[in-house]
Amino acid sequence: MNRRDGGAYMKLFPKSVGPYPYLWMLIIFPQFFYNALHVDHLTNRMITVMAGIILIYVFRQMYWLDHSALLIHFQICLAALCVSSVIIDPSMMFYGLGFVFLFGYIERVRDLVLGIVSLTLVYIIVSAISDGSPIAFIRKYQFILFIIQAVIPIAVFLYERTRKLHHQLNQANEQIVSLVKEQERNRFARDLHDTLGHTLTMVILKCELATRLMDKESDQAKLELSEIEAITRTALRQTRELVTSIKYRSLQEELDDTKRFLQNKRISVSVDSPESWPQLGTKSETMLSLALREAVTNVARHSDAKRCTIKIMVQNQKFCLVVDDDGVGFEGDGSAGNGLHTMQERMMLIGGSVEFVKKEPGTTLRFQLPLKKRKVEAGTCES
Repeated sequence: MNRRDGGAYMKLFPKSVGPYPYLWMLIIFPQFFYNALHVDHLTNRMITVMAGIILIYVFRQMYWLDHSALLIHFQICLAALCVSSVIIDPSMMFYGLGFVFLFGYIERVRDLVLGIVSLTLVYIIVSAISDGSPIAFIRKYQFILFIIQAVIPIAVFLYERTRKLHHQLNQANEQIVSLVKEQERNRFARDLHDTLGHTLTMVILKCELATRLMDKESDQAKLELSEIEAITRTALRQTRELVTSIKYRSLQEELDDTKRFLQNKRISVSVDSPESWPQLGTKSETMLSLALREAVTNVARHSDAKRCTIKIMVQNQKFCLVVDDDGVGFEGDGSAGNGLHTMQERMMLIGGSVEFVKKEPGTTLRFQLPLKKRKVEAGTCES
């Protein structure tokens, strides 16, 4: 038994349904028992009164049940109404109105069909016994009552099914909104890590260099401090772009900044790129630029490299960006670490991939993005 709104054995009806069950009881049962008590024969009177008691019990139980239990109790109700209608009058089927409303809350189509079939059989049985023909009720007012009692559970069932689907749709929409918010938070965290992390690394390096040069080479120290100011202003601009989500980064701009950044780190850098390459979408180019930034930041921070080579090429309908260094490489398989994980996530967002290749010495990072056939030019993706 499904105990909605508390224990079914402790309450007469669920609190959520309000006063409606009591109103139905006032509509159905006083008149039913009045008819039952006016039956001529004592045996028939006792049978119909017992049928009325069964109907009260079933009426109460149907508020707490679902699935097959609800179907079984509805069939018990139909049996009691069938007996009462045969003994008293076929019009006693009228008292099934309240029960067909409750039966409409059945959850499975199969059970709904079985209930409607059971209702039809009861009308046929009552008509056959009372009028001598199983289809005699079709030519009488009972047919209108039958149609009403057959349509009501179907209408309630369809309404409940639609309401539940709307509820599920609203829940799905809420989950989508939550996922979008979570994705946006993750994107913001990645962008913050990639942009400000890269820029603040330069600030730290410049400050360390300016501190060492302060006493020995004051002019050079002043130059470094002026560059720190410029870098800080760039960081401020990047922060504003992140906050306002006005963010497009061209790959050419990132290549130019990458050269300056690595040169400031005393790392020899060479960029091998064609004069023009296939046009990329705004999102794809931004993600590639940020992935390149993260790769170069890792080279500067962790590789202890002296040389870095960046290549751009196209092969097999793929745009390829290769970052190669002669440093100490990554530990393990190269999949750990926030920066490497961020690069993988960025490439996945635009349908691309990133490959980590360890070598002696150094590491090669190969970013690949599928292109449309009309955009493909000759080239190679080998480092």
